[in-house]
Amino acid sequence: MKRQGLLVAFLILCATSPLQAQAINHAEQYDACMQLVDKAPEQAFDAGLTWKGLGGGEAAEHCIATALIVMHRYETGADRLEKLADTSRRSKEFKAQILAQAAQGWFLANQVDRARAVLTTAISLDENSAELYVDRAQMRSAQHALNDALSDLNTALSLDNNNVDALVFRGTIYRLLENFDAAMSDIKRANALDPAHGEALLERGMLYRISGQNDQARKDWIAVIEIDPTSASAETARLNLEKMDVSQ
Repeated sequence: MKRQGLLVAFLILCATSPLQAQAINHAEQYDACMQLVDKAPEQAFDAGLTWKGLGGGEAAEHCIATALIVMHRYETGADRLEKLADTSRRSKEFKAQILAQAAQGWFLANQVDRARAVLTTAISLDENSAELYVDRAQMRSAQHALNDALSDLNTALSLDNNNVDALVFRGTIYRLLENFDAAMSDIKRANALDPAHGEALLERGMLYRISGQNDQARKDWIAVIEIDPTSASAETARLNLEKMDVSQ
């Protein structure tokens, strides 16, 4: 749910009547509510409900639904986001972004079929968003439909050939399909675009390990740990280093 444009879009839609604007600054209220989501989602949920009763509209509903997902009430949050997209008066592209967030909620609820279907609807609303194809590739790969995931990533990169996440993801899919040359090509492109991208370094280390270049693999995995020791990529890098040391 890393969609920076979503916040700006909601701030723009927070226009109300002049009388309401004097009582509540809805743009500031939305910003405060969303900041509270990560720190205290229960409080954000309660604040969103109160604000919605005072004319918060779609922005308040988005904060409420997002808080529910952070509270691990994935299905309820995703369902509210779907309804928000359905009733919103915003553009098709805007609705597509809301549906993408709903899909992540369904995915977290282990309802991958529903998540994939929601993303397909989102893509029908905005066929030019590379991120939507990357998101659907995530769902397809979770269902072991690697060639379908590859197709989505190809489309994403045709729309944005410098999308680092898409390059890393496609490199991973190529590795799983044992197309190691294509995998390394994508990972090296991603690494050139973002040398400190932990997942790209992790993946490159795996490819080096497969080709027997253990020293290079070790350097990449150590770099992953140094970049962000608490990340999931760092944890995987540690496990890979341990396995390599045991095998040696």
